[in-house]
Amino acid sequence: MGSHRTGSDELLYIETDKLRISMKGRTPAAWMVKDGEAEFRLYSDDAPKEVILSGEEQEPRNHVFRTHPTFYEQNRYELLVEGPEGHVVSVNHVNLSIRSAITPVGHHENMVSGIINFRNDIGYSDFVVSLDGVEVLRFTVEVFPEKISYRKDYQAILLDVTTELYSLVFDFLRTTYTGFRQGDVRCSSPVEFFAVISRIYDRFLRSVDKVIREPHHVLKTRREIMPAYRAKRCDHQSIRWLMKHGNHGIRKGENWLVDRIPAVSKHISYDTRENRLTRFMIQSTIRRLQTFRKRYGALYDRQDEDLLRRMDGMVNRLNRRITGSFLSEVEPSGESAGLSLVFMMAPGYRDLYKYYLMLERGLNLTGDVFHLSVKDLAQLYEYWCFIKLNSLLKGQYRLISQDIIRTEGTKLFTTLVKGGKSSVRYRNPVNGESIVLSYNPTSAGLPTVPQKPDNVLTLTKNGMDGGDLTYKYIFDAKYKMDPAVEGSYYYNCVSHFPGPREVDINTMHRYRDAIVSEERENFYERTMFGAYVLFPYNKEEEYKNHRFYKSIDDVNIGGLPSATTLVKDMLDELVSDSPETAFERSLLPVGIERRLAKVDWSRRDVLVGVLKNRQQLDVCRKYHFYHIPASRVGEEHLPIHYVAIYQSRRLFGKESGIFLYGEVTKCTLLRRREIRELPKDSEALYYRFDVKSWKKLPRPIGVREGAQVALFTNRFLLLLHSTKVPDLLIRSEEEFRLYYELKRLAGGSLEENPSRPLCCRFGSCLLDYEKGEVRVIRDGRICRTYPAEKIIRRPYAYFGEIKRKLGEV
Repeated sequence: MGSHRTGSDELLYIETDKLRISMKGRTPAAWMVKDGEAEFRLYSDDAPKEVILSGEEQEPRNHVFRTHPTFYEQNRYELLVEGPEGHVVSVNHVNLSIRSAITPVGHHENMVSGIINFRNDIGYSDFVVSLDGVEVLRFTVEVFPEKISYRKDYQAILLDVTTELYSLVFDFLRTTYTGFRQGDVRCSSPVEFFAVISRIYDRFLRSVDKVIREPHHVLKTRREIMPAYRAKRCDHQSIRWLMKHGNHGIRKGENWLVDRIPAVSKHISYDTRENRLTRFMIQSTIRRLQTFRKRYGALYDRQDEDLLRRMDGMVNRLNRRITGSFLSEVEPSGESAGLSLVFMMAPGYRDLYKYYLMLERGLNLTGDVFHLSVKDLAQLYEYWCFIKLNSLLKGQYRLISQDIIRTEGTKLFTTLVKGGKSSVRYRNPVNGESIVLSYNPTSAGLPTVPQKPDNVLTLTKNGMDGGDLTYKYIFDAKYKMDPAVEGSYYYNCVSHFPGPREVDINTMHRYRDAIVSEERENFYERTMFGAYVLFPYNKEEEYKNHRFYKSIDDVNIGGLPSATTLVKDMLDELVSDSPETAFERSLLPVGIERRLAKVDWSRRDVLVGVLKNRQQLDVCRKYHFYHIPASRVGEEHLPIHYVAIYQSRRLFGKESGIFLYGEVTKCTLLRRREIRELPKDSEALYYRFDVKSWKKLPRPIGVREGAQVALFTNRFLLLLHSTKVPDLLIRSEEEFRLYYELKRLAGGSLEENPSRPLCCRFGSCLLDYEKGEVRVIRDGRICRTYPAEKIIRRPYAYFGEIKRKLGEV
């Protein structure tokens, strides 16, 4: 046979007495992740003559070789296998596409070749070479991902997926668990058992400690025959004993003279059925941990020392709970106590029994995500992005419902599957707003073609008018990315740093524009307010200079590295946005600003009037009018179109506030004595406002402290957007937006100062608005200033910065 080793692109060469194997391919690009060593395995009937990996000759007598990472996903490699003349060579591989790509060369059955691609299948990949149908050689290469670290990030993704899914399982069991009969079939394998106990061990241990601190006990009666002078308590059974043993006592009337008698004593006993079962459950768990450790040691030559120490620590801590407590005096018993009220209701016992049943029964968890080959990295990454988003939300908001984990008979299974919809619903504890994260939501019924985004975040926000407004955002997982190789179009025109591909950004534009909802017949509205590509990249500070990151601020479309805090910050910002800020994130059609109705903030045609006494309120309501000294109403306040009644805390106590308003039908300037409904002999000029009818406000407005004087506001603030009297002082849209955002994010309130329309208390400081700037004031000194326009645009980010700066000034 002739040698086929040509060029420096040969990554693998194996020669035996019967075979020559060569694999060629490109050298990984410089931007790829470096992962240390790769593993190569070789098993052959004949001892290899020569083994070369990446140009380095290896010791042929070994079966396992160590080299630097050589084979990567999504790359093309040429495989050539040559056998002796007159024999048929074949190569088998578990992947059909790879197996089908390797075919005979021409009419030579002793030579096969093909261009293979591992696609997204990473990890170990086995090739089996046969001569005339008989296996003679097997070699295994290790395939690495290009975009993430195989040794670190890939393992972290696997861990995140399993951890979060099991976390959802336990949350599900906690709310739906209904019990378990001791006679049910136990189906927990050792692997299942260890997976479960790894998750619940700390809670299992806390339950044991709770039992030890507050053990169930009974009072037992004990009788002992002793000298009479030592006996402290007797009962009727003691008398019966004396009647049978007359030599120990003499009866005189109703009394006895005795020398010995059975005395009665009571003592606390922990030897109960529940405690016997408790010790049995702990010892059973110890035995299963020890069995798992032995099996693990027998199966693997290279053992994880950290895992062994972890198992030993589990066993030792449980053993100490038995030997160092009352459980050491209790005999273990597996007798069922499932119907015992102690195990149903007692603290510690109830949780311990539940966790023990989980360990015995196992999760029996099935679903597409568990059947998925761990090598299918692109699909795994898509699942991981959804689970990671869910994990970030779960840490801050209250879980309401989820359909990822369901039951089917006695089994648990996951609904997380490509093409199928899954969703998790949360509630914001601060304002009660709804948060829904959906995986593969359906978008059928579109006028054009269906759209299939990966993850959609739906936020239902409380509008300023009391209504609910819905905003949706797409977080699309894209495992592929552009490396920004120097000299490429991406490097020259987009960014010098790796990032999402242009085609994926274009897809985000399409999603946002194409996904609409039909609110009424033949009337469609856009429902997507932003779309972001999630891609694998961990250099956060570097990516902040990327064009597709800066584009998020401009058009609310761009890319976010999935493994950084940028995603968390974006989620926090979107959830914290008011409906107005969320709306402004979306681009509006040309000319729409002119068509939107604007509030005329200069028009202050609503008078909020005070009362001198409770009688005045009754008269005003009865005769539908309100009067006020003319000196308190300037020419700039006229005309007045509405009047509202202010009921002070001094006069009305718990009934204080603004409840009534009415439309003015007539305004008259007259002398006070002419107001006959409330007689007063005075020549002072008053305005009398006749009201069409008094109406109740949609929601009462709370009072303010201090002196009460009439104030002027507008109908927009009075009817829709005020909860406290100081809210009525706002005089511009900018002030309104600033104050509304502050109240939403920090619970701030306006200072009682009509001369300064916007002055909010924020922690230990005041935020004061003046001439387009927000000033941070502490101890009468201006510490910092921020442009009001920028705060309105990104309130969450700027208020967060103000909080951080407050600790420095």
